[in-house]
Amino acid sequence: MPDVISFQDAIDATDGEDRALLIGNGFSVEYFNYSNLLAEAKLEDGGPIKALFTALDTRDFEAVVRSIEDAAIVERAYGNKEHADQLVRDAQTVREALVTAVNETHPEHREDLELRYESALAFLSHFGNVFSLNYDLLLYWVKIDMPKMYDGFARGDRIDDGRFLGPFDEDAYCHVFNLHGGLHLFQSEIGDVYKALNDGDGVIGNITHEIAKKGRLPLYVAEGTSTSKLRKINSVEYLRHCYRKLQETTATVFVFGHSADSNDSHIYHAIFGSKAKHVYFGVFQPNAKKITALDAELAKYKKLGGDDVPYSFFDSETAHVWDGPSAVEETK
Repeated sequence: MPDVISFQDAIDATDGEDRALLIGNGFSVEYFNYSNLLAEAKLEDGGPIKALFTALDTRDFEAVVRSIEDAAIVERAYGNKEHADQLVRDAQTVREALVTAVNETHPEHREDLELRYESALAFLSHFGNVFSLNYDLLLYWVKIDMPKMYDGFARGDRIDDGRFLGPFDEDAYCHVFNLHGGLHLFQSEIGDVYKALNDGDGVIGNITHEIAKKGRLPLYVAEGTSTSKLRKINSVEYLRHCYRKLQETTATVFVFGHSADSNDSHIYHAIFGSKAKHVYFGVFQPNAKKITALDAELAKYKKLGGDDVPYSFFDSETAHVWDGPSAVEETK
């Protein structure tokens, strides 16, 4: 079995190097323990809307809304006005279901979570760039205390009464790349991406308003397979840019809170096909069985990438991401 080192040992081994961080759901699982938003949407089991998610093989609310609205156009053209009207109502039901899921999953304000920011900030401070696979708001909230960690929206203007900032600018300083989008990101009709702000009602309030009142849905990747996720990424310039940055990385990459499952194989093809110096993969409560399985998965990606990027394992719990301030700090 490959050795498993501590997070600090991995940091010491990379002293002076450029480091990048890739985070998965394990980063936020302590606060947002959900598999996907569809599970929280409270749509009727056995109903036609839930069946449509299954038929389209997607968890993307936008894809379902688009399909329903396209069907309504067809029905109206064929003279089936009553059914077309029902489909329009169903499309709104899907939007409202997403509002329900967002509010079930996230508290309204950042302050409602008793986050232990000190240790999270200390953890993130080791990395120059952060690549996120999450679409929840935890990294968004933590980053507020890291003013030098930019996300590419700083050059933008406040719009819609100051509720949004953007658009995203590829030439702006950017250290945070939302590979799978995020609940706080919205795309305009011409493809520009804006981020929701806290204008007094909270970020969740702005997201809810945008979905329920304006009919716009957040930009996030919720498909079930790697192929369909990559298809969604390639359909949006902002997501393509984030993915391209991962493909082009030359840093030592730390992976935290992710399992290297096949439904995210596009991520590991990008990493092991890049010029990354080394990959340190965090494992939660490592044991021989878990390490052996992960070693086999990463070896496969390494070989497909040309065998140029070595990897090691570290115990993710030793990163102490959400442990709060140390006893010494608390007595200051």
